[in-house]
Amino acid sequence: MTIQHPKYTDDRLETYLQRIEYPRAAPIERDGSWVQQVRGGVKTDPLHTLAHLQRCHLAAIPWGNSGLHYSQSHTISLDPDSLYEKMVERRLDGYCMETSGLFFVVLRSLGYRVYATGGRVSHAAASSGGVDDGLYLPLGHMILIVIIDGEKYMVDVGFGNNGATAPIPLREGATATCIAPSEMQLVRDSLAEFMDKDQKVWIYQTRNNAESNWVPSICFAEAEFLPQDFGVMNFSASQTRTSWFTQVFVCIRMILDQSGTEVIGQYMMVDKEVKRRVRGQTEVLQVLHSEEDRIEALAKYFDMHLRDSEIRGIRGLASELK
Repeated sequence: MTIQHPKYTDDRLETYLQRIEYPRAAPIERDGSWVQQVRGGVKTDPLHTLAHLQRCHLAAIPWGNSGLHYSQSHTISLDPDSLYEKMVERRLDGYCMETSGLFFVVLRSLGYRVYATGGRVSHAAASSGGVDDGLYLPLGHMILIVIIDGEKYMVDVGFGNNGATAPIPLREGATATCIAPSEMQLVRDSLAEFMDKDQKVWIYQTRNNAESNWVPSICFAEAEFLPQDFGVMNFSASQTRTSWFTQVFVCIRMILDQSGTEVIGQYMMVDKEVKRRVRGQTEVLQVLHSEEDRIEALAKYFDMHLRDSEIRGIRGLASELK
């Protein structure tokens, strides 16, 4: 039996690198290509190249769920070709299993040893109050595990607000800057609902600054998930009536500094407001009063341009602005 692991062609990777505005080294060697340059970085400095790819991806491709609101089908496809068409060619957003699914195939195509696993989002991250009760939602999040020189790294481009902005080694207490002054870390612990307390999982935590308490966002194990596993998770997240993804439209895009080496903030469209948060300071850029306002704001702040049929798709939904 031949197992197929989808990859993108070099032509598609070139277009992807252009989409995320990955810096092109100059001059390109004769008969060389942009993709070959990046593959060279994967061989000589894989962690640095991975971190740069992650930052550029986060800043270019918004995390959002427009496909469940601004479409005629209100469904999400995880097919690699569909993901590429939507987020690279159409320049639209994607929620976790879409944008991480795209990044997964890109990394594999560039030569990384990578696999995907499933995670649970904490009640603290899912609730508006951020209260940590130690509990988690059902499996519904995709996390990538990249193996470099025998060490595993958590890579996530699909969590939106407070998501990881750099690869984090799977080490107890591994800490890094998220979006300054906020920090992120990994700890290994059991869950409150586990009967067997000897079972440990990785818990991704964040805090607003060095004086704040750590708040859990996601927990995950290291077991590899298969495409059919994410198919079940995707159906639940995108079609279940109780899923907030089907009820609220949201869109978030990261902001890089001028050098492109640090994530310094994010644009956020939630409910009727567009906000910009930079280094912990938040300002409201626009209050949305109608669907026309929101469509214009999506183009202005997120470079998302919807078709007329997609715009009509939100009519009658609870998420429609009236």
